[in-house]
Amino acid sequence: MKNLLAILIVLICAGQSIAQDKIYKKDKSVIECKIVEIGLDEIKYVDHLLEDSPIISIAIDDLSKIELSSGRVIEFKDRLTDPNSYADDRKVALKFHFLSPLMEHIGFSYERSIKPGSSFESEIGIIGIGFNTNREVRSNGIYISAGYKFLKTPDFYSKRFKYSHILKGAYVKPQLIFTAYELNNERYDPFGNAYDNKENVVAGAFIMNLGSQTVYNNLFLIDYSVGVGYGFSSQSNSSDDYNSYRANHYAFLLGSSDVPLAITGKIKLGILIK
Repeated sequence: MKNLLAILIVLICAGQSIAQDKIYKKDKSVIECKIVEIGLDEIKYVDHLLEDSPIISIAIDDLSKIELSSGRVIEFKDRLTDPNSYADDRKVALKFHFLSPLMEHIGFSYERSIKPGSSFESEIGIIGIGFNTNREVRSNGIYISAGYKFLKTPDFYSKRFKYSHILKGAYVKPQLIFTAYELNNERYDPFGNAYDNKENVVAGAFIMNLGSQTVYNNLFLIDYSVGVGYGFSSQSNSSDDYNSYRANHYAFLLGSSDVPLAITGKIKLGILIK
């Protein structure tokens, strides 16, 4: 029994002496060693195969994780993309399309951060509310849209770099828009009598937006953007229907069927709610 216990003690001690720390680099290579210090910017270790190994330093920026001999794993994340870096930032915004009432509709947006550098934004517009600058044309309807924002990453890298706010910065946003409304056009018969010509219009577009969003005090924001893409409309733009053809579909402006260019531009004011 004493011999068995001695053998077990020897095996345990041998296993502990063999167990080594492991450093996993971003290039997929692994360094087996003995870690002597873990700092903010670097890790110091010695080569376990050399009795008189010097202390070697390696930058944490080059590492993905370390595994200690005890089994504990420590992962290293880029602060720019680490969600923990933005724990105090509000990640949901409600926005009002500031100029929309001047174009006979009211527009609102909802934006939620998905992860650092990306967010989802949806829009809804109620057509027929606001100032009507053309008394001969009236519309009632709705438009909806959805887009995914990609925030611009920095042109250079700096240690401990992060976005000043998870929703702040220049961005590109692919966007799908769908709009449907009843267009009421005032027309005149050959005798000069006015009558209403009603038409149901359906239109849509794929827009690529470029914009910038500024956040103030983690509470208020201003978002401005311009976009260009391709669109369609159920309306005809033949010479017979030229007077009733409408380029303004509220969520975007659309050219003819021969040149289906769609453009948009928005200024949004918003608040961050959580």
